[in-house]
Amino acid sequence: MSEARIVFRNAHLLDGENSAVPGATVVVEGKRIASVGTGPVETRPSDRVIDLGGKTLMPGMVNAHFHTGFGPAPSMSQPPILGLDAPLPYMGMIAARNARIALDCGVTSIIGSSNPGHLDVCLKDAMVIGIVEGPRMLACTHEFMASGDMADGTNRSWYMEVGAQGLIRRVNGVEEMRAAVREELGRGCDIVKLSVSPGHGSAPAREICYYTQPELDVAVETATEYGGLVRAHCASAKAIKMCAKAGLRIIDHADKIDDEGIEAVLRADAGVTASLVWRGRCMQWGERWDSSQGTSPIGEAFPEPLDEILERLAGVRRDFEYTCKMLPVMEKAGVRLLVGDDFGYPMMPHGDYVSEYEVYTKEIGIPALSVLRWATKNGAEAMGLGDELGTIAKGKLADLLVVDGDPLADIGVLRTG
Repeated sequence: MSEARIVFRNAHLLDGENSAVPGATVVVEGKRIASVGTGPVETRPSDRVIDLGGKTLMPGMVNAHFHTGFGPAPSMSQPPILGLDAPLPYMGMIAARNARIALDCGVTSIIGSSNPGHLDVCLKDAMVIGIVEGPRMLACTHEFMASGDMADGTNRSWYMEVGAQGLIRRVNGVEEMRAAVREELGRGCDIVKLSVSPGHGSAPAREICYYTQPELDVAVETATEYGGLVRAHCASAKAIKMCAKAGLRIIDHADKIDDEGIEAVLRADAGVTASLVWRGRCMQWGERWDSSQGTSPIGEAFPEPLDEILERLAGVRRDFEYTCKMLPVMEKAGVRLLVGDDFGYPMMPHGDYVSEYEVYTKEIGIPALSVLRWATKNGAEAMGLGDELGTIAKGKLADLLVVDGDPLADIGVLRTG
């Protein structure tokens, strides 16, 4: 007896790569796509036929910069170190909630981006055995930081002698890097996160790279040997080129990428997450500061002289405007651009993912078809799953979304709720 099929008729097909095809038919057999076309399909008595009536059929989306533990904390106080917002059991519940939110928003795959206590590994295990529902994922490590990194505890809380380092792991030198990558991949992580330069969002980029080329090289060599990938928080032009030379899979933010950096990224076949929502909302936050009262938007005293804060915010705006100018250049050059941002903060909660797409389409003018490709085909390729996911084609996994509306006309129809 032949296996029951699902036949989608009258679909407005967005296959993740090409222009829309109206009146399409997609047949799913088991977990895979059996056929894609526009002609009639002979159905079987056992088939489940679904007439979409012109609704959009598209691949599931990939969020390529996903912080599982970012979310509402029991206290509004700012922790001295990232990832110490709450006890780990609480953050585990937040991670499970965020996974469900992502899936409900049509995000069927996520690539982790640094977290404390191996939250990603625990979440992935829970999803595999069915305790939690969520997307398929690449679990990320702590964020490896060299001593003196802007976000390292040596700068922000050294005098407290805090033992717990949250999502940070201080890693210095080639052999320490090799050991740290081995350890965290051995514990179940799939992708290593490095912090290689300051900048992005709350501070402007500076032309430095915290890690040396040999340290970057050994991170990629070791991860590759263990079947893992490497990504990096990377804002400066210098660091972008060094990361590309080492062969990192994902360069996060790329605030100050230049023409040489674009060529280096293309040679490395790396992906780039611009993550512009965070920067835009940081600027909006800063613009609300009441200089006459000397307090922040939530009534706290300024942590440093106001003129220094305003100078830093001006630098953030310059970086933002520069990246906005370079994004179409990267797209035209063929850089594998990806979607994903630091969602989980009060000003950009998990589930608000479409706001990022709207920055690219409505504010910068990137065609919606391109942004959808970033969210589907490009994301799958960044995961190393381009042969299985990201486009709707015969033989691929039936990782499909039905959308009531046309995202090419208004990408906002992807917003749920």
